Amino acid sequence: MNDISVNVLPPQTEVDVVEAKEAWSEYRLADGTVLRIKPIMIGVSRINGSETVDSEPVYNMRSTLVTDVRRATG
Repeated sequence: MNDISVNVLPPQTEVDVVEAKEAWSEYRLADGTVLRIKPIMIGVSRINGSETVDSEPVYNMRSTLVTDVRRATG
């Protein structure tokens, strides 16, 4: 496995998040348990000088997942 060093990442510019809506995704299992998952954005950076083939900017997003398990009752 090759590790990518922070030193070889392209230059990036941090972009402030001015609004967020972080909703839960819910999954009901056959045994009645409900799994809930919500992504939380930690940071967003624009990759300087990089664009997609459609001339859209390229972003690096750092996030984490918050999970919740609700056992079936009854």
